[in-house]
Amino acid sequence: MLTLEAMKTLYFDCFSGISGDMTIGALLDLGLDLSYLKAELHKLPVEGYELKASRVTRSNISAMKFDVLVEGDEHQSHHHHDDHPHEHHHVEHGPAHFHRKASEILAMIRDSSLNTNTKRIASGIFSKLAVSEGKVHHIAPEDVEFHEVGAVDSIVDTVGTAIGFDALGIERFLCSAINIGGGFIHCQHGVFPVPAPATADLLREATIYQKHVETELVTPTGAAILAAVVNRFGHLNGFVTERIGYGAGTKQFPEFPNCLRLMLGEERSISSKQAGGEVVVIEANIDDMNPQIFAYVNEKLLQAGALDVFTVPVQMKKGRPGQLLQVLAPSDAVDALCRVIFQETTTIGVRKYPVERTVLDREFVEVETEYGRVKIKVSTLNGEIVNFAPEFDDCVRLAHDNNVPLKKIQAVAINAYLLKQQRHG
Repeated sequence: MLTLEAMKTLYFDCFSGISGDMTIGALLDLGLDLSYLKAELHKLPVEGYELKASRVTRSNISAMKFDVLVEGDEHQSHHHHDDHPHEHHHVEHGPAHFHRKASEILAMIRDSSLNTNTKRIASGIFSKLAVSEGKVHHIAPEDVEFHEVGAVDSIVDTVGTAIGFDALGIERFLCSAINIGGGFIHCQHGVFPVPAPATADLLREATIYQKHVETELVTPTGAAILAAVVNRFGHLNGFVTERIGYGAGTKQFPEFPNCLRLMLGEERSISSKQAGGEVVVIEANIDDMNPQIFAYVNEKLLQAGALDVFTVPVQMKKGRPGQLLQVLAPSDAVDALCRVIFQETTTIGVRKYPVERTVLDREFVEVETEYGRVKIKVSTLNGEIVNFAPEFDDCVRLAHDNNVPLKKIQAVAINAYLLKQQRHG
């Protein structure tokens, strides 16, 4: 009998917010090798720094503290502003005192010898930052100058996070409700409420709250990491934890651990007994929206917890052609999915009604091929395998990485699965 495996999943437990250095500290605590991190970061054209990782305690919790020490900065504990509790921004002395445009940072990442997946994650984080900062300051994203994030240590924080996600083989990201802190922050542009404007924009899809301290707990870098990678914000459901890592923030609070907790494990596939039963169909008729937007809307809905999303061509009033958008939703995600539909489409109303469904048990088994690992989705009925197919995204990634046709990757993956099935009888 085959051993079926689920996706390797990382859960962000943000009870004390999140920042770039806290994320890397927690990844190191999970098992990311510091020597490997250093070697990969040397592929960037960034010099004049060294990395430090040390074991510290935050309210009696052992955590890993990650620091970027910049040459020529005699005040290694100096922050860019006093109300930024997590990240070191050594940008006012030595070689780190310069600004970079978003377009320059993205070009640096693109032209480096980092692997494809790391580049994708790091570019995604900086792109999210650029778009949000551009909105706040009303300038084009590519022209945004990163006064903090563009500094040496913050580039290292962000790209280092991408290196860690790739090295640990993380395929899916979940996130808790996020404690953003409270009060006001003093920075280059003035005095702002917590969360800062760009941070608030980046956290639009997340559940946030304010508790315990009157200071900023989520930095723009931390918010951008979540905005770029998280597949779902919400409660855990069917999660099996394998490892736990704690990343320490800079400040210490009385009786409150200033840490980010990362849980590495599997979000187990739900069996047909759990996944079947009653779900809700949400639908809307749309005839006044650019069709190109539907693909983006579908992706947003799936990220927000939709079980399935599809569109059907329809003829509407006055003979106008349109699209019927249909979303299959678990009952606890209906409100969030309706919000996405109203925010991202032109509809002014939706219909909702319950339906019954029956589904097969679905699990994943990972196979080794000459081009890399591929997950096979296996569907069973009463314990008997009735369908199996390689995961499309895995095949696309390997096709790009190995410069071979996609259909060849798919065929090799299916053959590897069949051989594995034969070996297990």
